[in-house]
Amino acid sequence: MSFQRVVNLFIITIIGLGAFLQPQTVQADVSDPAPPNQVSAYELILAMNTLRVAYGLPALIEDPIVNAVAQSTAQIMAANNMSWHIGDVRGRIASAGYGSGGTVWATENFAVSSGGTGIDQIMASWADPDHMRPAVTPAYCHVGAGVATVNGKTYYILQAAYVSGQECGSYTSTGSSDGGSVPLPVPQIIIPVKIATPDEEGRTYHIVQAGQSFWSIAIAYQITIQDLETWNNTSRNTPLQSGQQLFIPNKNTEGYSTPTPVGMVALQGPDAEGRIIHEVQPYQALITIADAYNVTVDRILALNGLQLDWPLSIGQKLLISPGNVTPSPTLSNIQKLTPDADGSYYHTIQSGETLSYIAGLYEVPLSDLMNWNGLNNTSIIFSGQKLLLRVTPPATATLTPAPTTSPPSPQPTFTLPPPTETLSAPETETPASESGSSLLLVFIIIIFVIGGFIWWRISRSKV
Repeated sequence: MSFQRVVNLFIITIIGLGAFLQPQTVQADVSDPAPPNQVSAYELILAMNTLRVAYGLPALIEDPIVNAVAQSTAQIMAANNMSWHIGDVRGRIASAGYGSGGTVWATENFAVSSGGTGIDQIMASWADPDHMRPAVTPAYCHVGAGVATVNGKTYYILQAAYVSGQECGSYTSTGSSDGGSVPLPVPQIIIPVKIATPDEEGRTYHIVQAGQSFWSIAIAYQITIQDLETWNNTSRNTPLQSGQQLFIPNKNTEGYSTPTPVGMVALQGPDAEGRIIHEVQPYQALITIADAYNVTVDRILALNGLQLDWPLSIGQKLLISPGNVTPSPTLSNIQKLTPDADGSYYHTIQSGETLSYIAGLYEVPLSDLMNWNGLNNTSIIFSGQKLLLRVTPPATATLTPAPTTSPPSPQPTFTLPPPTETLSAPETETPASESGSSLLLVFIIIIFVIGGFIWWRISRSKV
């Protein structure tokens, strides 16, 4: 082997090993691809503006900063499988730059779907007074929306905001939340739907006007988008044309079952066991259902294991009354606890549970539950996470003989560290492994051997 070939081999070896040992960076992606026919952020804004115009108010103006915050909120909630609001929506929007330092006011709606939810179902779940604020509050000026899907579950977020003391139209955002300059989109033009008069045979036909959508027409006639599709042999994926004629079914249409009118609830009677079960219809909300049955919203929530900010879905069955049932003695939730392997008691969080709910479940102070687990008001809990319960379940009466084996002795307990909120998918860097260290050692040895060989050849050449 010639001296020059040895030098070339030495250089190639260094380059090859250097490239092999180069650390790799991988970008984590927590988002799923959008499912087919998924409701878009644009459709959320258009539907809310349609309602707003129907109430005689000007349409909300789409804002790039509010859009960015809404999209970020959707991604955070989806990534963490949340069933409650993150909180402080006005603070989040102001921190992103909206309002240019002025006093910001904002509201936020969210809905969750596991697939197949249309815009009419989402808007129906927002039919209660709290979720109708963007549609009926004149002060709101700007709007933004976001949609994110993780593990087959889609989160829909809509936020409305305004700056205190500034008239609508006097303030416009000049950039996005990341500081970049972006132009404001042109607000959508919405034409309120004028109800058509039935013809001599009692049939109603609506003539589509420019700017009208499936949603705006459906809500004006108090029917669903699916009704429009079925009775007109069309699809919401086919754009409506100005001047197009649509047949509007009503209670007199043969084969058509009229949905419950807005704000009205058809009361259900008790079944054979005395229970009253209500099936949610379009445009119904918890408050309207509770008022119709003369019960409280809290009563419905307790009977069905729901929380106030969980959206309803069309067709969902709600237990209104359990009937004339004589309750049998049952164990309390604390009495049902079983010690873990370390002798301590834990609660495993289920989807939709909150800290306040868990504290009430075991009848312990919320502050104690948070202290036991190192949590605070800003902590986020996750489905599957275990919470330490420093409780001693009360003894329960039993007719069976006492066990012959003694219970496990208590072990030292520990406090779980508080979970941290993940704001974005981080870049994950592949850590150096033991095999990487071994390769580095081999690399150094090869350098010394080849270097020694080159020195020996140079020494020979000088002789």
